[in-house]
Amino acid sequence: MQRESTWTAPRPDCPDPGRWSAPDAYAAETEISALVAAFVTALRPDLVVETGTHHGYTAEAIGAQLHDFGTGHLVTLEIDPDLAAAAARRCHGLPVTVLARNSLDWRPEQPIDFCWFDSDAHRRTDEFRAYRPFMHERSIVGFHDTGPQHPVRPLVQQLVADGLLAHPLYLPTPRGVCFARIGDYPW
Repeated sequence: MQRESTWTAPRPDCPDPGRWSAPDAYAAETEISALVAAFVTALRPDLVVETGTHHGYTAEAIGAQLHDFGTGHLVTLEIDPDLAAAAARRCHGLPVTVLARNSLDWRPEQPIDFCWFDSDAHRRTDEFRAYRPFMHERSIVGFHDTGPQHPVRPLVQQLVADGLLAHPLYLPTPRGVCFARIGDYPW
């Protein structure tokens, strides 16, 4: 692990990115993987979906939580077959299915309870729109890389403007992260 400040410069909303760590410039910060796994622990979902598996650090953290409470399954999608194979090895024995395929070509077989979007930045809102019909009023979604230095935040804000997401919570982490409820439900 390296300090996140290796890749992310300080900024007003996150003045000390060195407090976080990450295995590389593309994997989620270690603390963000733990946060996503904590959401899974709190929500007890039946189906979790992750896009952008990379080496599978977050998938492993999610899978460990699902394994510990004995219910639920993660489907994680990675377009790079070598990275998907590495992630599958990392998640061996956990309730995790690693698919080496394009996330936009996949559809779930059951409702999505929690979805973590961490694929190519410009694909994430397209993925959300593709998976939205499989979500319900209790579904929670998370988007990585919503800091001001990344292109994801304006894309997520458009989902809010379109009424597809409600009550986004943006957290001031080095790369930025957002969690939200699904829009168009009466809260």
